[in-house]
Amino acid sequence: MTILVTGARGSVARALIDQLLAEGEKVRASSSSPDATVPDGVELVHGFDLTGVTKVFLYAKPEVIPEFLAAASGVEHIVLLSSLASAEPEMAPGIAEWHLAAERPIEASGIPWTFVRPGAFATNTLAWAPGIREHGVAREAFPEMHMSSVHEQDIAQLALHALTRPGHAGKAYSLTGPESLSVRQHVDLIGEAIGRSLKVEKLPREEATHLPDAALDAMEAAGDQPGPVGPTLHDHIGEPARTFATWARDHADDFR
Repeated sequence: MTILVTGARGSVARALIDQLLAEGEKVRASSSSPDATVPDGVELVHGFDLTGVTKVFLYAKPEVIPEFLAAASGVEHIVLLSSLASAEPEMAPGIAEWHLAAERPIEASGIPWTFVRPGAFATNTLAWAPGIREHGVAREAFPEMHMSSVHEQDIAQLALHALTRPGHAGKAYSLTGPESLSVRQHVDLIGEAIGRSLKVEKLPREEATHLPDAALDAMEAAGDQPGPVGPTLHDHIGEPARTFATWARDHADDFR
């Protein structure tokens, strides 16, 4: 059995590849980037090479889903990386529609599927890294915002279970981190991880070019309300969910 992991340069895909290898699975990785690298023992391809592939971890733009499905006749299970917005489209309509446009054709394809729907990725805070490294300042368009940031290892571990354990077909798993924290609290935990006192400054929305308008709209609408917490990794598979403090320690070098 070969498992194809798409989006091989992404943080979730990289974590998943490592977890699959640790379990002795045969992995093929796909990336559209010529600069992508993979661990020893992993075959790297560009595009949807599904020869001999029985299971797929898929992260793809909706417009390429038909191309993927046309080549997926031998695939027995698709695990799609989607978004929490798909479960609550009224909270972020633009983001939800983009991800639902990928989910719908997969659901209708007849191939067994699982949707992994994480909320805010903890890796989104890497956008603060240049300012923290250079000036000790995190610049954020909505500094009053709260997030239940989820570690990429949690997302990957849930995908791992969906790919390698029975009982996950036809299920959509919402996923958050184990706590709702303000931007200030996120920054403080990064500061603790790197041993520095950090500040937060408001970034004009028009300068937040690292995020799509749909994401900015959702952040603005959320205001200072606590983010939803749960379900977490523990709720789904019984493993402890990783905190943002853990994520900050894991990524401390990115902020130094």
